[in-house]
Amino acid sequence: MLQDRTKLWYLKNIDIFANMRDEEYSMIDRLSEMKEIERGEILYLQGSSDKNIYILKKGAVKITKLTPQGREIILDIIKGGSIFGEMAHTDPREHDESAEAIEDSLICILKKEDFNKLLNMVPGLAIRLTKMIGFRRWKIENKLIDLLYCTVEKRLVKTILNLLEDFGIPHNGGYLLKIKLTHKDFADLIASTRETVTATLSKLKDQGYINFEGKYLTVSNVEKLSELLN
Repeated sequence: MLQDRTKLWYLKNIDIFANMRDEEYSMIDRLSEMKEIERGEILYLQGSSDKNIYILKKGAVKITKLTPQGREIILDIIKGGSIFGEMAHTDPREHDESAEAIEDSLICILKKEDFNKLLNMVPGLAIRLTKMIGFRRWKIENKLIDLLYCTVEKRLVKTILNLLEDFGIPHNGGYLLKIKLTHKDFADLIASTRETVTATLSKLKDQGYINFEGKYLTVSNVEKLSELLN
C-alpha cells in the first residue's frame, strides 16, 4: 500500500505547503481527497474541462501535449512532493495538456473553489504558487529552445541529467535513475523517434557514459556525461 504515512505527513513534505500552521494543514486535509492511482492511469486529458488541483504525494506523473500533427510530447515529469493541474486556478479554458501516472502514485485532489479558499486564507501561498508556475514555464521554454537548437544526443543527455536531479539515487559510486522510462518515453521527452533514441542510448552505453540495470538507467560519472553538452 502506498498510504504508509498519514495525509498530513505528506502535506508537510510538499514544498508549496512547507512551514504552514497545523490548522492550515488540517484545512487542506479536510478539503482534499487522497487517492491511489496505478501506472498508466490518466488524470485528465488535453481539451478536458477538469478543474481540480492535484497534489502528488508519492510516485511520478508525466505532463504531455499533443502537437497539431498528433504527436505526443512530454513537457515535464512531476515527482512526489509537487502540485500540478495548477493552471486550472488561473486559466478558465480547457486543459492545454494531459496528465498520466507513470508509476503507481498517491495523490490528493482539491476542487478549484477549495484551492482558491486556501490561497485567500493562507498567507504567502499565492506567491509560492506564482513562483512555481513561473519556474515550470521557464523549464518548458528552455526545453523548447533545446528542441530547436540541440542535437538528439545533447537533448537526451540534458534530459537524463535533469531527471537525475529529481529521481536520481546514489548507486555504486554513481547514480541510478529511479523511475522506469521506456525508450518511447525518452523519445517523447526530446521530440525524437523511438528508433533514434534506442540507437543513441546504445551509443552512450557503448562509450561508457550510461548503463542499464533491468529497466533502470544508471550513470557512473555525472561529470563525464555532462561534458557531452560542451
